Amino acid sequence: MAKLSFFIAAHNGAEYPGLIKHRLGKDISYSVATTIEDGVAQYDGQPVLLARPDFAAAILNCKPPIKWIQSTWAGVAPLINHPARDYVLTGVKDVFGAQMTEYVIGHILHHELRIGEREQQQLQKLWKARGSGRLEGKTMGVLGTGSIAIDLANTVSRLGVKVIGYNSSGKHVEPFEQIFTRNSLTQFLQQSDYLIGILPDLPGTTNLLDASAFNSMKESALLINVGRGNLIDDDALCAALASNQIAGAILDVFKQEPLPEQSPLWTAKNLKITPHIAAMSYPKDITEVFLRNLERYLNDEELLYQIDFTKGY
Repeated sequence: MAKLSFFIAAHNGAEYPGLIKHRLGKDISYSVATTIEDGVAQYDGQPVLLARPDFAAAILNCKPPIKWIQSTWAGVAPLINHPARDYVLTGVKDVFGAQMTEYVIGHILHHELRIGEREQQQLQKLWKARGSGRLEGKTMGVLGTGSIAIDLANTVSRLGVKVIGYNSSGKHVEPFEQIFTRNSLTQFLQQSDYLIGILPDLPGTTNLLDASAFNSMKESALLINVGRGNLIDDDALCAALASNQIAGAILDVFKQEPLPEQSPLWTAKNLKITPHIAAMSYPKDITEVFLRNLERYLNDEELLYQIDFTKGY
């Protein structure tokens, strides 16, 4: 391998050297920072960053000679929103699909099997033999048709769930049975028993789920958002839940994180909150993506999973 120095900037950055160093040539060196402040202070002109997007954005403020940034996150909004774009940005794919699929199916099963309700019955020593809901025969509407959405669709379709998708282009994507766009959003929402948000943070996705959207949904619908928090009009969601326009919601992502204590989402009816944990960036997974791209970078080959700054993904 050619001589190269790269910079690791992530809160769990200290975990990467043990996974990477035995697979690097002797002419490759690296430095590590585990806070944004240390990242800015310790960055020393390396052309390659393996970094969280928010850490990398802070380093870019110094106008460094960066040629390539490998994101450790699926979402890259801090870098898309940064004016500097004279480098190659690569994302992460084929890593988070299984985690998000397990999260989504787990919460759907919790909902359909009435697990929370049955726990309360046990505490009250009540014997109520009320039947459970079923996944089979239901329709899942997935907002987004990228690699994570495809993993989810492939899995739930094997459980007898019909899967339809929403994207900006209207282009058909397997295994979705039908694709909808902004012009057909109402029809998409009307069909969805489970509505899953896996869209990037873009102007066109902000508040896509507003009061009008919730009014179009089934009263029995369950909303799960694991994509980006900008998707949902929070006030409209709280109102929809309070008036039983939809059956419930599970949110893992928010417009502001951590979610402020004063947010009405904390106490909204039939709403469950998790702290952005549906898919975690584990170094062992990110390392494999980075090393594949590092080999391509050193051989002057096109990098995998390049982000289009104009599209935002």
